[in-house]
Amino acid sequence: MIRDLKFAFRQLFKAPAFTIAAATVLALGIGVNTAVFSLVYTVFFAPPAYIKPHEMVQLFSQDKKDPKKFRGFAYPAYLDIREQNTVFNDVMGFNLALVGIGQKGDTRRAFSAIVTSNYFSVLGVPLARGRAFLPEEEIPGHNRQVAIVSYSYWQKHGLDPNVLGSQVFINGRAFTIVGITPKGFVGTMQILSPEVWLPMSVYDQVANDFGSENRTTIDDRKGTQLRIMGRLRPGLTAHAAKPELAGLAANLEKAYPVEQKDQTFMAERVSRNTVSNTPGSDSKIIAIAPLVLGMAVVVLLVACLNLANMLLARSTARRKEIAIRLALGCSRWRIVRQLLTEGFVLALLGGVGGLILGLWSSDLLVGSMRKLMPLDIVWLTGPNPAILAATFGFCLLGTLMFALLPALKISRSVVVTDLKEHAGEDVVRRSWKFLPRHPLVIVQIAFSLALITAAALFIRGAGKAASVDTGLRPGASYILEVDAGLAGYEPKRAQQLYRNLNERLAALPGVERASISSFVPFGMFELSRKVQRAGVHPSSDAKPATAAEGLAFEVAWNSVGADYFLTVGLPVTRGRGFTEAEATQPGPKVAIIDEVLAKKLWPNGDAVGQSIQYADQKGGTSADLNSGEKESMEIVGIVPATRHALFETEEPVGGIYLPFARGFQSDISYFVRFRSLAPGSEAAEADLLRRAVRDVDPSIPIISLRTFAQHLDSNLDLWLVRAGAALFSIFGALALGLAVVGLYGVKAYSVARRTREIGIRMALGAQAGAVLRMIMREGSVMLISGVAIGLLLAIATAKLLSGILYGVPALDPIAFTVAPLVLTIAALIATWLPARRATRVDPVQALRAE
Repeated sequence: MIRDLKFAFRQLFKAPAFTIAAATVLALGIGVNTAVFSLVYTVFFAPPAYIKPHEMVQLFSQDKKDPKKFRGFAYPAYLDIREQNTVFNDVMGFNLALVGIGQKGDTRRAFSAIVTSNYFSVLGVPLARGRAFLPEEEIPGHNRQVAIVSYSYWQKHGLDPNVLGSQVFINGRAFTIVGITPKGFVGTMQILSPEVWLPMSVYDQVANDFGSENRTTIDDRKGTQLRIMGRLRPGLTAHAAKPELAGLAANLEKAYPVEQKDQTFMAERVSRNTVSNTPGSDSKIIAIAPLVLGMAVVVLLVACLNLANMLLARSTARRKEIAIRLALGCSRWRIVRQLLTEGFVLALLGGVGGLILGLWSSDLLVGSMRKLMPLDIVWLTGPNPAILAATFGFCLLGTLMFALLPALKISRSVVVTDLKEHAGEDVVRRSWKFLPRHPLVIVQIAFSLALITAAALFIRGAGKAASVDTGLRPGASYILEVDAGLAGYEPKRAQQLYRNLNERLAALPGVERASISSFVPFGMFELSRKVQRAGVHPSSDAKPATAAEGLAFEVAWNSVGADYFLTVGLPVTRGRGFTEAEATQPGPKVAIIDEVLAKKLWPNGDAVGQSIQYADQKGGTSADLNSGEKESMEIVGIVPATRHALFETEEPVGGIYLPFARGFQSDISYFVRFRSLAPGSEAAEADLLRRAVRDVDPSIPIISLRTFAQHLDSNLDLWLVRAGAALFSIFGALALGLAVVGLYGVKAYSVARRTREIGIRMALGAQAGAVLRMIMREGSVMLISGVAIGLLLAIATAKLLSGILYGVPALDPIAFTVAPLVLTIAALIATWLPARRATRVDPVQALRAE
């Protein structure tokens, strides 16, 4: 084997141009696979940063009457489960919250995990420094302001040992740091890591439920704030624990018949990427992994087919060498082993380049996500053992894919023929005459067309997503996001602050209008509520007069200022907008709905002047969020429907707007509409808005400040569509380049080997045009065959992608026209260049050389 390796290196060093070209081709193929595997492994397969993850499960509370409905847990219910369960060694509770870290104007938004005191012990994670939370620091109402920070937080402070015991300001309150998590610990999720962990006793101080219908204090048994995870007893599985968990739920329902009505418990594996109340929330994301990996493997396959063609062409020049070896008694297996060793050395060279390229690509992707999201993203990329093993596996796979066939073919040499004078000629021995020459090139073209078509579909989707109609016409507007809660403001003080800031913004020079909004379409967060006609109760025996009267609809919810509709260019088509008094002072219970909801609730009548109310998940009325009273709201206006997110259901959901005074949120946004924004003036206008905020209160953190166009560009859904388009475009471009290079290489080598034949043809009177047509005809046969097969593959690929395409049918005619056209033009150019060279062969020089 050592002799084989030495000889392989000598052979490759003797042909440096071939070696560099082959290693580059492989580096591209292996690099794409390494990058994709790195991302997929991190998200879906990397072992969590806690011990024995197979023993950990998440507990879910399921509605027995409607098994599709799940909810979270109240803290008192968590205590009961912890004490009464017989299936877990221990259980812990937690939830995530957005908090502000820092002081005054330096506050920034970050994720925090609010946890029970046994959080780290249940996960089996020892802290790098300091201590975990104490049991008394968990008790609601004790308000123990202590915190445990992440290793990345400690790194940002230079790994200063004095961080332990120092204070960190969270939502304007001072917390003492008592511990630091170990390096690489990211909590229960794989991507987004909390920057700080807080005890359960401060939940009511720091948690933001974003207007949840079930907003309660942490010690209220009606609450649903917590997620519960537990470590199963040895030898017990989640399925085997099901009867005992059902019994535990029945006992709690008997003890608390109102709060635990119709609830049963079930245990499922822990979600890697969400903290959802619903099991299996990762399934949609997981479904993308094999698709992306499959596309990456196709790129590797195209690269290997390209290299196999190069080796087959190179083997023609080595026929005499192989024939001499066989004549001297060398076995066929010995020849195959030597050629496979040469291929493996090539694969290792390509693998090193591919590893560097793949990790660089992963860091580039993560960097683009960090720019998009103002939160701490922990992505465990790097040359870890799994990625190194995968890259080595790709090298082995590549060796078999590109080196085995040429090795088997050349080792079947006919010794006498290959030792003749012209054994190096391009002699084609085919037993199946009807098969086209160079079938590997045809397969390359087919796979390339499938990837180019997929790229075209995603590019078309990204183009449609970029021009999506939100329904708003805000003109030259900025969106200014602030959160007074992060500076320690209570709701009543925050409302007054927001009124003052709204007046200040509206009075700025050049500003036409300004208005407040709880949620912004295409923002990071959104809220929905169930609404129905007023006066409908689930216990009522009266039969509804119409079908719509007995229905409740899930709709998008927002609370806005008086000038909101004028500011964002959303006309009130019927009725009126909110008055200034309604928007700033709790008064008459009024609402504005969009045309979609109006048509759903009153399909044959006018909704203006009618009344609606919130409905709970079972169709009954819910309490007013602020006053706790059952709420009936008069509809005073109708506005056109707006789009709230990029990926929405085919049927519009509808929307409801409340005056901001009756739908207060701490994290809010201002639409600030300028009369005009001259090119290059964006920085000056943004600075003007920042100064206005500082003038009102310098401690208020500005979460984000961007134009409406920039806001849409930064949307996560749009980023995903663009990332998909970029990823598949890279796949398609690589496949196209490799296929074209392969076709050019085959034809160029064929022309070079057929110099004598072409010289004889021209000496006998063949014109240059005839030679050109002959070479082009041979290339066109390969091209047509590859395109025909490729269209079938493209149709199958498009069907697989149909579920994740945006706004584009699977068989989009433009994509299926452009992709074959691009490939055909590139392939014809790649064929024409060697054919043109063939027409310049000098018959005298060609025959003299022979």
